[in-house]
Amino acid sequence: MKNRSFFGYLAHREIDFMPSGGLRWWLLALIVLGWAVEQYEALKNGPVLVYILADFDKSLVEWGQVAAIAGLVYSAGAVILSRVADRFGRRPLMIWPVFAYAVISVFGALTESFWTLAFLFAAGGFMMAGMNPAVHAASRDLTPRMGRAMVYSWVSLAFTIGALMSTLVAAQTLPIWPGWRSQYWIAAGLAGITALIIYVFYRDLSLRVRGQILESRPDTLVPDIADQQIESAYEDGSLVYHSPRLWLLSLVIVFWALTYVTVSGYVPTFLAQHHHLEPDRAAGVTSYFWIVFTLSVFVSGWLSDRLLVRKSITAFGGVSTGACFMVGANLPVDTSEALLILVWSLTGFFAGFIYPAWCAIYSETAESISPFGVGRAFGITATLSPVAGLFLNLGLPRIVEQWGWSTWMMIAGSCCFCAAALVSVGKGPWWPETRSLASL
Repeated sequence: MKNRSFFGYLAHREIDFMPSGGLRWWLLALIVLGWAVEQYEALKNGPVLVYILADFDKSLVEWGQVAAIAGLVYSAGAVILSRVADRFGRRPLMIWPVFAYAVISVFGALTESFWTLAFLFAAGGFMMAGMNPAVHAASRDLTPRMGRAMVYSWVSLAFTIGALMSTLVAAQTLPIWPGWRSQYWIAAGLAGITALIIYVFYRDLSLRVRGQILESRPDTLVPDIADQQIESAYEDGSLVYHSPRLWLLSLVIVFWALTYVTVSGYVPTFLAQHHHLEPDRAAGVTSYFWIVFTLSVFVSGWLSDRLLVRKSITAFGGVSTGACFMVGANLPVDTSEALLILVWSLTGFFAGFIYPAWCAIYSETAESISPFGVGRAFGITATLSPVAGLFLNLGLPRIVEQWGWSTWMMIAGSCCFCAAALVSVGKGPWWPETRSLASL
C-alpha cells in the first residue's frame, strides 16, 4: 500500500500496514463510536420501560423473562457471528449490527404488539453479540502489546458513554416527545448515521498484518506468517476452542459481568430500598461510581502498559472491589450519604482495574494460541457473559426477597474474588521487569 496520506487508506479494501499515530487513533475512535452507539441502542429501553409496560399492560416480571430469553439469544449470536469476524474481517460486524439496530428501532417504533417488540429486542441482542468480539478483536489489531490495555480502556469507555447517552437523550427529549416510541425513532436515526460513518471511514487490517501482531512494537512484526493461506489461517484460529486455559480465563467475564450489571441495574434500587434514600439521591450516589470508574480505567490501562503486567493489575482490582462490596453490604441502614458516596467511589476506582487489563491478558493469551482466532476467542466471552445476566435477572429478586440486599451484595463481592483467582491461568508474568519499573 503505497499511498500513506491520512485518508489514503480509503482507496483500498484493507489496510496492509500497521497504522500508527493519528491514523491508529482515528480508527480506534470509529470503533469506540460504533460500540458506544450499539450500547445506547441496547439500553434505550431502560429510561422508558415504565411507558412500555404501561402501554402494553405488562409487568416487570414479564419483562425480566423477556430479558432472560434475550440473553440466551445473545449467547447464540456470539457463537455464530464470532466466526465471521475471523473469516471475513471485523468490518462487516462493525457495520451491519449498527445498521440492523436502525431497522429494528424503526419496526419497534411502529409495532402495536408487546411480543413483536420483545422479538425485536432479542434480535438486537443477537446482532450486538456479533459486534462484541469484532470490537475487541479490532482493538487488538490496532495495538501490539505495548499500549493494549490503554486501548481497552477506551473500549471500556464506550460502555459508559452508551449508558449515559441512553439517560441523557431521554432526559432531554421526553419532555418534548413523551412516550417510548420517540426514543426508538431517535435511536433509528443515530444508528443509521453511525453505520454510514463506519462504512465510509473504517477499514480492516489485512490478514497478513493481523497475523503478525505478536510483539510489543509494530516494527517487530513477525514476517514468516505473511505467506500463510487464508483458509489454513482460519483453521489455525480454531485452536482457541481447544484451550482449557482460555476457557478458564473466559470465566472471568461471567463473574465480572454479574458485578458490573449489579451496579448498572440494581445499586440505585439497593440504595433506595436498603438505605432508604430518595430515588434521585440514590442515582446521585451511584453516579459517583461511574465518574470515578471512568477515570480509573485509564489509570489502570496506563499502569498495565507501563509495567507490562496484566495478572497483578486485574487481581488487585478484583480483590479490592470485592472487599468494597463486602464493606458496602454490611454498612448500617442509617449510614450517611457522604459515607455511601465514599464507599461507592472507592468501589468504582478499584473496579476500573479489572476490565482493561483482563482484555489485554485475554487477547495476548488467545494470540499465543493462534493470532487468527482472537475474534472467536472474544466470541467465547460474549457467549458466556449472558450466563451472569440470566442468574441476575432470575436470581436476584428471589435472593433479595428471602435474605435481603446485603446477601446479594456479598455475592457480587465474592464474584470479584473469583475473577481475581481465575486470572492466574492467563499468559504473562505477575511482576514487572526492573526496566519497566524504571520507566515509571
